[in-house]
Amino acid sequence: MNLLKKGILTLLVIGFITSCEENDFIPTENITGTGLKIITFSSFSLSIGADEAGMEDGTYVTVSPLAIGVDSYVVDFGAGASPLTISGDSGSTASYDYPNELETVDYTITVTAKSNKGLDDVVLTEDITVNHEVQSINTSPASPAEQGRNNVFSIFSNGFDHEGSFISYATGTSLTGAAEVALDSGNSILQISRLGTATGVLKLSDNVVIADAFASGIGVNNIHFDIHSNFETGIDVLKITLVDTVNDSEYTIDGIELTDGEWVSFDYNLASDFSAPIIQFDEIKFEVGTGGTAKDHATLNVDNIYMPRVDRSTILNGDFNGGQNFWKWGLFTDGETNPYGSSSDGSWTNYDGSSNGSKTKGAKWSSSQSGGYLQSSSSRYAYQALTLQPNTDYTLEYEYAIKNDSADDPIGGRRVVGLILDEHYVDGANAVNNINSNLGNHVGTINEGKFNATRGTKVLIPFTTNSSGEIAVMFYAVTPKDAWIDNVKVY
Repeated sequence: MNLLKKGILTLLVIGFITSCEENDFIPTENITGTGLKIITFSSFSLSIGADEAGMEDGTYVTVSPLAIGVDSYVVDFGAGASPLTISGDSGSTASYDYPNELETVDYTITVTAKSNKGLDDVVLTEDITVNHEVQSINTSPASPAEQGRNNVFSIFSNGFDHEGSFISYATGTSLTGAAEVALDSGNSILQISRLGTATGVLKLSDNVVIADAFASGIGVNNIHFDIHSNFETGIDVLKITLVDTVNDSEYTIDGIELTDGEWVSFDYNLASDFSAPIIQFDEIKFEVGTGGTAKDHATLNVDNIYMPRVDRSTILNGDFNGGQNFWKWGLFTDGETNPYGSSSDGSWTNYDGSSNGSKTKGAKWSSSQSGGYLQSSSSRYAYQALTLQPNTDYTLEYEYAIKNDSADDPIGGRRVVGLILDEHYVDGANAVNNINSNLGNHVGTINEGKFNATRGTKVLIPFTTNSSGEIAVMFYAVTPKDAWIDNVKVY
C-alpha cells in the first residue's frame, strides 16, 4: 500500500513539470526584463551621516533610489554641482557633501530614472533643508597666569587657574555675538563661524575707555587673545577690528597668521599695534585677513580676551563708592567671599581730604561679620593686593569708627584692625591664617560712635615693602556693634 502511494506521487510530480513546459510558464519579471512597458519609480530615500573623512556636520546627504525597469539614475542635488549618474542596480546610492558656508539652506533634489530599453524617463523631486552644523573642539588654551583678580579687565575669560579651579576676574564686561561652548575641562570658549561669508561681531555690554578701564586714571595698555583654527573647517589668516560705535571709528590689525589646529596667544599694544591709537571701543570684529582662505564652516575658536591693568600700586575703590568692588575675595575656603557690608554711614570727609558736609559711603562690619575673637564662617575680611616698588617705604592711611552702644564686649575690646600682608593671596583662608606675617598693622579701639562731622579716627601705618613689592592690605572688625572704615590710601 505504501509503495503504491509513492508511485502515484512520483507520477503527479512528473506530470506537473511536463504541464508547465507545455503551457510556456513565465517566471517573475526582473527589473531589466523585456516585458516592462513603463518605469515604475515611486520614491527615493534620503539620509544624512558622516562623510568619507568621518566628519558628521549635517551636510553629507545620501540618496537611495529604488525603481523597476531602470538602467541608471541621474541625481542632481540642487547645489549647482554637476549631476551624478549611478547604475540602476538595487542598492545603488549617490552622496554629496553640501557646502557649509551658511547655517541653513533649502535645496531641491531631482532624481531621473532612465532605461536602456526605450522606456520614458521618470523624474522625482524632493525638497530638503540642510542644517549645517559646526564641529566643536574639546581643547582649550593654557589658563592665564595668575595676575590677581583685580588686575585684569576681562572681556571673555573663565579666569585664572588656582589648584584646578577657575578664579574669575573682578573687573570686566559681558558680550553677545558668538556661541559659547562648554568643554569637558570646565573651561568655556567662543566659536565664531561662517567667516567665509560674514563678519563675526562681538558686542560688549559697556563702552571700554582705555585710560579709565578700572577706575578714573587707572587704565590698560595691551589686549590679549587666544585663537584657534582648524584650517580645513576654519580660516588661516585673521583680521581683528576694535570698533568705537560712539564715534564711528575702527582700528584694525590685518594679516594675523594662525597655526593649523593649535591655540596661539596674541598680545597687542592698544596705542601702537592697531591702525591708530585706541581711545575706546565697544565691539570686536573678526574677519578673514588679507590673503587668507576660509573653508567649510570657517570657524574661529576664541578664548581669554582680556586687558591687564597698568597701575597696580593704587588702591581702587578706596572711598567705597563702588560698593564691594576690588575688595571681594574670589575664593575663601569654608568662609565668606564678601568683604564687608556696604554702608551709607561712612566718613564725612571726601577721598581728597575735603569736607563733604555730610556722610559718605563706607565699609561696614556688624557683630555677625566680625573676625578675631568672634570669628565664624560668616566673618568678613576686606582684601586688596598691590604691587609696589620693592624695598621702599610707604604709608597705609584710612579712617575708622566704632559704635559705642551698650553690649557685651569681646575679649580685648571692640576694635578695627588694618594690616599690610607680606604677600599676595588667592584664598582668603590662607591670608587669615597668616595674619601675623605682616609688614605693619594697627588695632583701633576708639569707640565713640559712628562717623559724623567731628568723629572718626585717622590711622597712618608706615611700612617697608619686601623684595618683590607684592603686598596686600586687609581689614576686619571685632565688635558686638557696627564698625566702619573709609578713605583707604597707600602712598
